[in-house]
Amino acid sequence: MYPDLVHLGGADKYFEEILEIVNKIKLFGDFSNEEVRYLCSYMQCYAAPRDCQLLTEGDPGDYLLLILTGEVNVIKDIPNKGIQTIAKVGAGAIIGEMSMIDGMPRSASCVASLPTDFAVLSRDALYQLLANMPKLGNKVLIRLLQLLTARFRESYDRILPKTLGELI
Repeated sequence: MYPDLVHLGGADKYFEEILEIVNKIKLFGDFSNEEVRYLCSYMQCYAAPRDCQLLTEGDPGDYLLLILTGEVNVIKDIPNKGIQTIAKVGAGAIIGEMSMIDGMPRSASCVASLPTDFAVLSRDALYQLLANMPKLGNKVLIRLLQLLTARFRESYDRILPKTLGELI
């Protein structure tokens, strides 16, 4: 998946760190330690240096990233404006979930602005989780849907006033 990066191994080796991060994320606040440990067994961890491109706009994507350490710039090529940073995210952020879920090309690029460690959950691993532990797999899916709808609402709230202002 990331042949040029340092593969840190299975996320289960980083259970304590991941548990600490997940416990700080409201979205995953009700996951038990056992659920986090089990979820970790389906993820792989990597270390990326500063300026490393983690996701590329337009590329196919069948996995998401959970940022463990560092910081990532989410950038987009905007017509007539060029490359723009649309968000900065740090530990606890999830990126790449839209393409993992809908199978469409990546909608933005993500570049590490600091050395960054991250865990990867692939679509295949999510399918295996759903097959092996349906309750936990569905809980993960619900949380991803909540994340997507929160981002949609945030975008809608940011864009709608501009659009209405241009129409008036």
